[in-house]
Amino acid sequence: MSGAEIRETLRALVHRSGLCLDESRYEDFVALFADDGAYRMIAATPELGATQTWLAFDRDELAQHFASIPEHRWPPGQTTRIVSVDAIELAGGRASTVATFCILRNDEEGRTACYAVGRYRDRWRNDGTGWRIAERVVDLRTRLLPAPAPIPL
Repeated sequence: MSGAEIRETLRALVHRSGLCLDESRYEDFVALFADDGAYRMIAATPELGATQTWLAFDRDELAQHFASIPEHRWPPGQTTRIVSVDAIELAGGRASTVATFCILRNDEEGRTACYAVGRYRDRWRNDGTGWRIAERVVDLRTRLLPAPAPIPL
């Protein structure tokens, strides 16, 4: 596979990850991760002068979290992720991507509001069957979420 083909594959996988979350296809989202993959959500806290980790899951914990979502109270509505892949770096059977995202949320009345913005900072590994996320760091710019989501961003 050429470098251009690998870049296009990675770009499509980043977009697919957002679509899986928007369509509540959580098993498909988890399947994008390597067996030892990790998911972290962080946010800078200028008032503390540090970055805080809001969520940290390995692949199995991520799957367990998705299984518990029906137990969470979450206002009805839909989400739509707008994702722009900004950078792709290749190094042998490994790669990294940076993508900017905006999550829009529609309420029951059909109003749309921006829920969160940030960056997906992904490290990828080709396991021989395809590219898998070795680590996704969700670097949030939004720190005051209207209602904390039970669904990882």
